[in-house]
Amino acid sequence: MVRLDDRGVADILAIAFMFVILVLAAVFMHTYSLRPLRAATDRQLELKSEHLYMTLELAWVEPYSVSFLRAATENILLEQPTVPGPYLRSAVENTLEYLCPPRYAVAISLSYDNSSWELSWPEGVGLGIDAEKQFVRQGEVRLTMASGEKIAVPVTVRIFEIDGT
Repeated sequence: MVRLDDRGVADILAIAFMFVILVLAAVFMHTYSLRPLRAATDRQLELKSEHLYMTLELAWVEPYSVSFLRAATENILLEQPTVPGPYLRSAVENTLEYLCPPRYAVAISLSYDNSSWELSWPEGVGLGIDAEKQFVRQGEVRLTMASGEKIAVPVTVRIFEIDGT
């Protein structure tokens, strides 16, 4: 007859092996259960960068009735833009303050030949080129000059996580 108190080495090894399998399975399941959550968060931020770009493309700088991106393009290409540069920067910063997700920064850059217009919000964050995970939306703004020349200015809108917060 076997008593319950008599446990051999095989029983202890079996229990230890089952415990190790339980811990590994829990870690494995926890790791893979978070993957859809990370993917959903990434997709939300990708859509947010699209939303920011479209807002800047379609929304008007009041009271000038010119879109944000067109006003920035005019500041690059024209000597007398419709919207003055300092007013445009202030209007874009107010818009980004409202639309930017918490713990993230936005960088907008337009460039044509040797001229460029760049803005990052919050101020002093940089353009996020070195950011590990960034969500980029690129496009272009077309402007027809008085001479009839059509110029396309590339636009880049980036959302990236702010380090250390």
